[in-house]
Amino acid sequence: MRILAISHAGIRSVNRSVYRLLKNAYPDIHLVVPEAISGLRVEPKVPEDPEIVPMTLVGKNPRTYHYPQLFPWLETSKPDIILLENDPVSRIAIGVANWCRKNNAIFIAQSYENLGRGFITTAKSRGLRAVPVNLIITTLNYLMTKCVNGLLVINKDGEKIFNSYGYRNVKRIPLGFDKEIFRREANSRQRYRAKLGLDENVVLVAYFGRLVKQKGVHILLQALNSIKNLNWKLLLDSHHDNENVYTTYILEMVKQLGMSDRVLYFEADHFEIANYMRAADVMVAPSITTPNFKEQYGRAVQEAMACGCVTVVSDSGHLKDLVDVNSLVFKEGDAEALKNIIQNLIVDKDKRIEVSMFLENRAAQQLTTEIQSGIIKDLLVSLVNEKSG
Repeated sequence: MRILAISHAGIRSVNRSVYRLLKNAYPDIHLVVPEAISGLRVEPKVPEDPEIVPMTLVGKNPRTYHYPQLFPWLETSKPDIILLENDPVSRIAIGVANWCRKNNAIFIAQSYENLGRGFITTAKSRGLRAVPVNLIITTLNYLMTKCVNGLLVINKDGEKIFNSYGYRNVKRIPLGFDKEIFRREANSRQRYRAKLGLDENVVLVAYFGRLVKQKGVHILLQALNSIKNLNWKLLLDSHHDNENVYTTYILEMVKQLGMSDRVLYFEADHFEIANYMRAADVMVAPSITTPNFKEQYGRAVQEAMACGCVTVVSDSGHLKDLVDVNSLVFKEGDAEALKNIIQNLIVDKDKRIEVSMFLENRAAQQLTTEIQSGIIKDLLVSLVNEKSG
């Protein structure tokens, strides 16, 4: 059985883990990735990877970008199954669905969608101007239900939304983490805490991710400002979006709150960041929902969990479902509630260790690439049997 996967995220080696596992069950698998995207060039193939097919990606919007070389390549390779890491209402998906229909191939799409697009929902959250566009997307979704054999989603909201359209075989998957990279490791923790100049009594609170307003880092600073009497330091990524207006605002806020001596900055690639996650004691994801944004998943949350770090999250989108511990979830925007959670974790070391072990086990049992690939393999078997039957 010939499988073609199409993944813009696959430009990076770390994001190919799930396809390496699929390759064990389906050796004849190719992976189309962009030659370049957002300033990144495709990373070299490693021996365990499926065959990598770099192609020129045209466009910037996930709904409209496309690979001009894709369909000539399909005519030559003739895959039996196409697995597309993109929403079913997109230029690529519509083209792939048409090709699969003509060639009797199975088509599986994948969506990160978690925002409702009904008339009332759209008008309330995004205003009347957004209604026409969302009406088009909704109409196309109803049409695409007949063209998509299986649909992968990454959150409960997406599962509900796409089932309501009438899509067949909607399956929720984790965006699995690589357990060979993200895991508890005492020596690494000690080494990187020493690198950061931390003694064993300092509780390291961390934020991993982009410095943009919807990520709510200002809420975290407000919370920490209320507990300066406690022995903590804050770790921030200095690399992400360090030229934007919000970053400037956060840096100025750190100064105004008199926290400059409490904040540590780091820069790491997607492999080294695991060392900083192991060094941290508490990781916070204080995201804020906006008319156009609600946390779709939370990769850094599950990765920190796997590294033995306690993760505290707002109730925006899918974050609360990742940790699944009510005492670690606060109402988005509520700095006082966040302060109380962090304070309790700093003061009660035994509780912090107990919770970290629970989260580590939860990540290992439910959120790895092995779990993700297993769900995909089960769907493939089901669809192949359905087709042959």
